[in-house]
Amino acid sequence: MAAITKEQAQQLAKDHAARVPLGQPDYRLGFTLSGRIGDEWLFAYRIECLKNVPPEEQEQFAGAGGFIMSAQGQARDLSVPMFIEAERKIER
Repeated sequence: MAAITKEQAQQLAKDHAARVPLGQPDYRLGFTLSGRIGDEWLFAYRIECLKNVPPEEQEQFAGAGGFIMSAQGQARDLSVPMFIEAERKIER
């Protein structure tokens, strides 16, 4: 099976992030593409505040640092230490 394209990975990541509940109506889970590792794509989670609140007053969240989108389009969450280790493997 061929690896998914960057565009496919980003759409799957968008769908994945939209399904992860935060339990806070004023925030949503977003992501940024960190890079490619082999035939997989590494994404960092990003919390987005939906209100006009200064950054220093926004809620803080803990959880997974990011996720990998596999060549088959499956998301796998990574703890912060796992995410940091994965970042070292990004193809430059």
